Order: sequence, then C-alpha cells, then structure tokens
Amino acid sequence: MPRKTLCLHVLAIIPFFFSGCATIMHGSRQGVFLTCEPRVAAIYIDGKYIGQTPTRVILKRGKNHHLKLALPGYKPFEAELTRKLDGWAFGNILGLVGLALDAYNGSMYRLSPKDMYPELTPLPAEGATGSNNLHILITLHPDPQWEKVGQLSLLQAE
Repeated sequence: MPRKTLCLHVLAIIPFFFSGCATIMHGSRQGVFLTCEPRVAAIYIDGKYIGQTPTRVILKRGKNHHLKLALPGYKPFEAELTRKLDGWAFGNILGLVGLALDAYNGSMYRLSPKDMYPELTPLPAEGATGSNNLHILITLHPDPQWEKVGQLSLLQAE
C-alpha cells in the first residue's frame, strides 16, 4: 500500500479513538416530547419559558432539568428530568479519552423520562367553599365507573 494511502487511512480512523462512543451515537443533547391534557400549556424548563405544548424540546444530557407546565385554572405540573447513565458509555471500555469526552460533554447520560404526557388537575373555582355552589366539569373521556347524577338539556325560547 502506498505511503500516502496508508496515512489517509490512519488519519480517517484517528477521530474514532479520540471521541466517545456515546458522543458518536447520539451526541450531547436529547429531544424530549412534551404534551398534556388540556392540550395547550406553557412550558418552563429550569425556570425559563420555552413555549407551549405540544412540542419537542432539545435539552443537554449532562444535567437534570426541572420541568413545569402551567395553564390558568389548573394546578401546575412539575417534574424532574433526571440524567441516568446511558449504555453507550460502556463502548469506551478501552478508550479513556473517549470516556473522558463523554463525561465532559454529557453524552454518557440520557434524560428520563424520555417523553411527558401529564393530565393537568383543575383548580377549584373561587368561592367554592359554600354548599350552594354548582360546579360543572366537562370531560372528553368520562370514566365508565362514574355514576350519572343528572343531564343538562337545552331550554327552548318561548
């Protein structure tokens, strides 16, 4: 093999010896899909407004993230996206440089849970402490075990 071709082959494989397995396979960021019921809520990650659900956010794998979904009239949903050791980190078993790189840029972790689909809890209506109040909650997916206690009907104008 000519010397020039050999040098090119060696140069082509050197990056694989100096980069981490997890970095090569999925990088230092992870996409997390966020949605909720009701469908549209404000998203805050680590205290910063990101946008509204449903959406996919890209987060750094190397640290935990605090998630908050907020919608007026509903109790805010809060959760922690935690970093866990990813299996690709074990691909660096022989390469300490790759392991160090994966640890430095966070690629050796994955965020859990991967996706979030919470159901927001409605807040009680203001002044709902008396017994003379009527509250009507509407749901698109009623529980078959619920007991029917009444039915609304449309009044005809005379």
